[in-house]
Amino acid sequence: MKKTLVLPPWMNTIKFYHTNIHEFRVSSGVLLPDVFDDDCVVGLSIGSLAVLEHIHSLKGMVILINPLVPHRSVWVWLWRWTRYVWGGLFVERQKFTLNPLRWVSAVRRVYVLATTDFSSVLATFPKERLIVIRNVGDTFFCDDTAVAYLRTHGVKVIEIPGGHNWNVYVEDEMNTQIENASLKAR
Repeated sequence: MKKTLVLPPWMNTIKFYHTNIHEFRVSSGVLLPDVFDDDCVVGLSIGSLAVLEHIHSLKGMVILINPLVPHRSVWVWLWRWTRYVWGGLFVERQKFTLNPLRWVSAVRRVYVLATTDFSSVLATFPKERLIVIRNVGDTFFCDDTAVAYLRTHGVKVIEIPGGHNWNVYVEDEMNTQIENASLKAR
């Protein structure tokens, strides 16, 4: 099974709890055409918006983890990101780029993604191929307003323990959903 994990653009990788990261192609903030035929594409946080940007080109299952929806002003997202960095960022499992040019590029990329309204994309994508995993304690990005928004678009939202950060519950639920998609494809 071919799988891709799309991270926020300033991240290089993430340390899984018990899954081998090498089972995934890892992308930072972009989705290249060579992954369009993958069996499963997973977007994490702002990486979810990079997935939504090309979702109609994807052939397989799509899993969005704590996506930044609905569309809000860039100032709202900036304020939430600042709160997150000072109060919720968990760097133990996340590897960030040290390249300052990549940070500048990442900020530009995030601006483009954060200012795009993906409502029509969510409204038209086949719901049987889309799942959102949301940590119930995420008050920074994928909050209760986001869940209500997703559900009004008919998107299945699975709520699990934790805040915005990657945790063992996210990983386990992601693996369960990938396995379920794999079984359906057989």
